[in-house]
Amino acid sequence: MRESLGDDIARATARIALVAENRTSQAPYIVDSMLPAERAPFADDVGAWLVEHLAEPYDLNRLAGAFHVSTRTMLRRFGAETGQTPLGFLGRARVRVARNLLETTDLSVGRIAERVGSRDSGTFRRLFVNQVGVGPAEYRRQFRGEKTTKGGDIDPSLQDGRRAD
Repeated sequence: MRESLGDDIARATARIALVAENRTSQAPYIVDSMLPAERAPFADDVGAWLVEHLAEPYDLNRLAGAFHVSTRTMLRRFGAETGQTPLGFLGRARVRVARNLLETTDLSVGRIAERVGSRDSGTFRRLFVNQVGVGPAEYRRQFRGEKTTKGGDIDPSLQDGRRAD
């Protein structure tokens, strides 16, 4: 499939069809871009701004200033259109980008956390687990179909997909 339809289609199909044997949640397999979206012009613009500034520290005053509204108006309008706060939206956007990087790169989890604007890897891990249901390293292993040992490390005899008997 990857050869004929490309990486994006293959990745989306894998995420939809991939079923872990011991899964406890469907959260790792949700494809946000496939969820229906309602039109919310103000929130769409704010969301685009947040994604554009994803790696920067969140600053509600700066965000409100960029849209020439007070912080209270920002929270009220964004909340009315989306049912969430700008910080909540930003957290989901950061995890969405992190999932993509975990799927497509060999960057360390710490480096990915930095790229998506998290200054603390522990906080990033908690955010990721809350949204996806598993930690970033486990998500990468599950997505790539890598076998693990009881200690959680990748079984070296399975790294190339075959057991060295």
